[in-house]
Amino acid sequence: MELTARASMAAGATGAYAVGHAAGRTRDVMTRPQRAMVAVYKAEEKTARQLDRALRKGKPGAARAKRVADARKRAGKPIVLSDAKPSARIGGFAAKGKASRRIGKHVGGGLKKAGRGVKRLGSTGLDWMDEASARITAADDDPASQLGDATRDLTFKAVRKGVRGVTSSARFIWRHRHAPSRAVRGVRAAASTGARVARAAANLVRAAASRIAAGAASISLPVLPIIAAMIAVLGVLLAVMGAFLGSSASESTGVANVPAEYEADVVRAGSICPTVTPSIIAAQIEQESNWNPKAGSSAGAQGIAQFMPSTWASAGKDGDGDGKADIWNPHDAIWSQGNYMCGLASQVETAKKSGKLTGDTLELTLAAYNAGLGSVLRYGMVPPFEETINYVRRIKELAATKYTATGTAEGGTVGSLEPKLTVSGGIVSTAGITPDTRYPWGQCTWWAATRRADIGKPIPGWGNAATWAGSAASAGYTVDGSPSAGSVIVFQPGVLGASADYGHVAMVEEVRGDGSILISESNALGLGVVSTREISASQLAAAGNGVRYIH
Repeated sequence: MELTARASMAAGATGAYAVGHAAGRTRDVMTRPQRAMVAVYKAEEKTARQLDRALRKGKPGAARAKRVADARKRAGKPIVLSDAKPSARIGGFAAKGKASRRIGKHVGGGLKKAGRGVKRLGSTGLDWMDEASARITAADDDPASQLGDATRDLTFKAVRKGVRGVTSSARFIWRHRHAPSRAVRGVRAAASTGARVARAAANLVRAAASRIAAGAASISLPVLPIIAAMIAVLGVLLAVMGAFLGSSASESTGVANVPAEYEADVVRAGSICPTVTPSIIAAQIEQESNWNPKAGSSAGAQGIAQFMPSTWASAGKDGDGDGKADIWNPHDAIWSQGNYMCGLASQVETAKKSGKLTGDTLELTLAAYNAGLGSVLRYGMVPPFEETINYVRRIKELAATKYTATGTAEGGTVGSLEPKLTVSGGIVSTAGITPDTRYPWGQCTWWAATRRADIGKPIPGWGNAATWAGSAASAGYTVDGSPSAGSVIVFQPGVLGASADYGHVAMVEEVRGDGSILISESNALGLGVVSTREISASQLAAAGNGVRYIH
C-alpha cells in the first residue's frame, strides 16, 4: 500500500511537471517572433555603441559607419526597447501560454493532493495491521506472541517488497495449503494450543477485514486488489502457522520480561556478537529510557536507546527495513544499539590484545557506552567515575535477574560428524571434497550443500539461506531447535553475525556435553574460505527461534 501511494504521488508530480513543461514550451514557441525582434534590436544597439566608441577614438571610417547605422534606425526600426512590443496576435498567444501553464499547475496540484490521500490511506492500513498485531501480542501467551511477531514481519515484507512479495507468498502458501491438516494430524499433543491460536487468528483476520472494509468505499480501484491480496495472504498464513506453533511455543528466547512489541528486536540486537546478549540490551534500555520510545534527556539524548543526535548520525541503522534510520523509531534504535555496543566490544577486545586495557570485556564495553571509549582507554580500565561504576553494576544486575529467562534451551544430541574435516588454524581444507555446483562457489549455501553430500545426506536446492528452514520443512525434512552432528544450522537474518539480508547456513560438526556446538561454514572470513566456529550454549539460548536445525 505504501509503495502504491508513493507511485501515485510520483505519477501526480510527473503529470504536473509534464503539463507545466508543455505549457512553457508552447509559450516559448508563441513568443518567438517577439523575442527575435528584441534580439535584433539589442544587436543593433550593441553595434551602435561600438561605432560610437570607434568614432570617439578617431578610427578611420567610423564616422561613415555611424551615419549608415543611424539611417537604418530611422528607416522604421524601433529606437527604444519599449517600442519592441509584440503584435496583438503574438500577445494573444502569450496569454494563452500563461493560461495553459496555470491549468497545468492546477492539474498538478490536484494530482499531488490525490497522491497524498492515497499515502495517508496506506499508512492507515499499516496502522490497522499494527493494532491487530498488538492485540494478539497483548494476550501474554507464547503462541499468540509468536503469531503477532510473524504478522508484523509479513507486514514489513509486504511494504518492502510490494505486490511481488505478497503474491509470491500467496503462491507458496497455496501450493502447501494442505500442510496445516497434515501437521495437526501428526501433533495431537498440540491440539489445545492449536485451537487457541486458530481462534486468535480468526479474530485477527476478522478485525483487520472489518476495519479495512469500513474504508473501502473511499479507496480507488488500484489500491483495492493490493489490500485484498494482503488480507488473503495474512489469513492463509495465520492458518498455516496455527498448526505449527504448538510444537515450538515452549522454546526460550533467552530473555524475559521484555515488552512483547520489542522482544523480537531485543533478541535480534542481542545476537550480533557474543559479548552483548539480549538480556544486556534489555537492561540497558530500562536504564536509559525505561522502554519509553519518546524519551528525551536534558543533555539531548533521544529515543528508547537514548542516542545523541551526533552519535546517531554515524551509528543509526534501519532496523525495520522501511528504508529510513529514525532515532525515534524503537525498532531502528534497538537494532542500532546492538550494533553500536558490538562495535565498542570489538574495539575493547583489540585494545586488550595490545595491552592498553585490562578487565572484563562486557564491563569495559558498558563503561565505554556510558563514559566514552576515550575515558576507558585513558584509565586503562573502567573509569573511577561513580556514575559509570553504578551504571555497569546496575546493567549487569538487571541482565542477570530481571531479564534472564528461566530454563534452558533445547538439548542437542552429543556427538561428532564423520568423516572429520582437515582443519589447520581454524581453516578447513576442501581438498578431495566434490563441490556442489548448484550454488555460487564460496557462498555459505555452497558449503552446506557440499558438506551434506560429503557425509551421504544430500539436500535439494533451496535458494537463499534464510529460506532453508521453511523449504526443508515443506519438503518433509525434520526442522527443530535441537542440534545434532550433520544437521544444517540456519541463522535468520542478523542473528549471530548472519547477513541482515540473506541469513546464513552452516554445518554442525560436533555437539558437546556442555550444550555448545562446533560448526563449519563458508564466507564468514571471506568468499570461498571454509572455517570453523564454536557457539556456546548461552549464545544458542539467546538466539532462540533465530536458529533452526535441518536434520
